[in-house]
Amino acid sequence: MNKPVTLFLLFIGNLLFSQNLVINASFEDFDKCPWRLGMFNNNVFHWSCPNHGSTDFFRACGTNPITKENYNGEQAPFSGDAYVGMYLYAIDDYREYVQGALQSQLVRGETYTISFYISLAEKSSLAIQNIEMLFTEERVGVAAQGVSVFNSPKGSYKKFNNLTEKYINPSELQTQNNVIHNIETTTFYDDTLAWTKVSFTYKAEGFEKYFTIGNFNANQETKTKQVRKDFEHPFAYYYLDEVSVAPNNKVYKTDVVYVFKNVLFEFDKAILIKESTEELDKLYAYLLENDDVFVEIYGHTDAIGSKKHNEALSKSRAKAVSDYLINKGVKASRISWYGYGSSRPKTTNKTDAGRAINRRVEFKLIKA
Repeated sequence: MNKPVTLFLLFIGNLLFSQNLVINASFEDFDKCPWRLGMFNNNVFHWSCPNHGSTDFFRACGTNPITKENYNGEQAPFSGDAYVGMYLYAIDDYREYVQGALQSQLVRGETYTISFYISLAEKSSLAIQNIEMLFTEERVGVAAQGVSVFNSPKGSYKKFNNLTEKYINPSELQTQNNVIHNIETTTFYDDTLAWTKVSFTYKAEGFEKYFTIGNFNANQETKTKQVRKDFEHPFAYYYLDEVSVAPNNKVYKTDVVYVFKNVLFEFDKAILIKESTEELDKLYAYLLENDDVFVEIYGHTDAIGSKKHNEALSKSRAKAVSDYLINKGVKASRISWYGYGSSRPKTTNKTDAGRAINRRVEFKLIKA
């Protein structure tokens, strides 16, 4: 009796997963169990190192039932059984990167939501801000002639001299096309316990087939924060998991009021929680594509509390959503926000379920 339901759920799961264009997104497919450090390049299928840095591969397999402890600390995978570790800052500008491949070339003018998860290793002495993504038309590191270790997961090894262990300077790459996306942030990636989601919206140039994640700045250009007092050498070592490049297919109609499904706030505050960014980024992507559209943001509360407090809270929450879009790059002149308190409920305020529905933020698009 349950088989049709199970098959339907599997179909939906595969449909959702297929939206991610990254091949082997969480490093689950590989050749050999990692029995020593390194073992990322030429071992994790469809991934490579674009320089001579030795990115690490951590995975539960063989005699290790779990992926947790490693030489720079411990961390469980964000998803699946594997993740990678790499130095994004070290002495003498030493760097490690991961280079991935997409199922298909990105479409010029289309927007994509890009995300990955990182966590700072406990033994790191520094945390950094400079984590970026480089898009290229061809794989970085491929020799001019012959097959190299970067051509395929099991390609033959042919050493060449155009790569070093130091940081990659995109302006010096010998690729046909490349563009680097600076991930804007004012905070340091310093969480050593939980995974931090890094997410942004990207408008494609149309040549992107490969991408590289890492720090493309020299040490003197990297923004650092000391997180340990006792250390022999300054370094920042990060774990990475679950990389996603997904097309934004959402289409909105004008003059229709939409309710944000997952735009949430801290209790009784106008502070957005992390889970809110994905839905807001989709709206941002639409506004980026349609620069002749204006947006109105409406904040609402339940009936608990005073009228004055609820009106102020609803307006502050609508403004918080507006500020997020403005900080992403939408012109402030295209956004208006309003707070209605509890004056426009969608359902009863007499039950917890009803009050949860009434606590909401809405938006409406208006053609210029």
